[in-house]
Amino acid sequence: MIGWSRANASRIGYFAALYKRVTRAIGKAAGDGLFADPARMQRFDATFANRYFAALNGYFYPASNPPPSHCWRVAFEAAEKPSRAIVLHMLTGMNAHIELDLGITAWETAKPAPLESLRADFDTVNAVLAQQVASVLEEIDEISPVLADIYDLLRKDEIHVIDDALVVFRDRAWNFACVLSAEPAFLDSPVIGIRDLATAASGSLILNPPPALAAIVNGIIARESTDVVRNIDELAGIADQDIVKATADR
Repeated sequence: MIGWSRANASRIGYFAALYKRVTRAIGKAAGDGLFADPARMQRFDATFANRYFAALNGYFYPASNPPPSHCWRVAFEAAEKPSRAIVLHMLTGMNAHIELDLGITAWETAKPAPLESLRADFDTVNAVLAQQVASVLEEIDEISPVLADIYDLLRKDEIHVIDDALVVFRDRAWNFACVLSAEPAFLDSPVIGIRDLATAASGSLILNPPPALAAIVNGIIARESTDVVRNIDELAGIADQDIVKATADR
């Protein structure tokens, strides 16, 4: 996906590069023995990633694949619009993948065991995710200097915005998995559909922030690199950097 995005100067590559970093880190976490049930978490990781690939296939090859969820469509269509900050492209992908896909993945992977048996490893996955997202944001000063400055300032003030936001997303995803595991099977499709629409609305809000935040976003955009291929190369280079050992102390 990163290679295709380079060849086509597509902003879809921004999230793909971020996701590469995350999936490599999850693999390292498994190798480091951080999961109680490594085999199950291997299935978890594959199921989670395949929801992203299914959304891509539905978007690019609609004649032969089911359509992507509404929230993924919002993220993919945003990639065709140049007037969006790089971080917003990444956040809309994270919104779809965490707010919708993560809860479904947890619910599907836990079966037939009780969902609660997955909780510790689920939290470890999310600790890995938060750590890698934060690491990427620390390294993007070459392509988004204003965002890097803002993030550095917040970290100096010990306001862990990304970590705190991802904890909220994690808990919402877990609660969604609990809803799916508790309800009758015939309600699965409508409940997932409602969640998808709500997540799509959140994605649209991320891309079109209210005026107070829009001024900040416009300041970020004003100094960002507009060279899509260069930006993907920078992000992909970050994804290839050494992954530090993750912890699950959240």
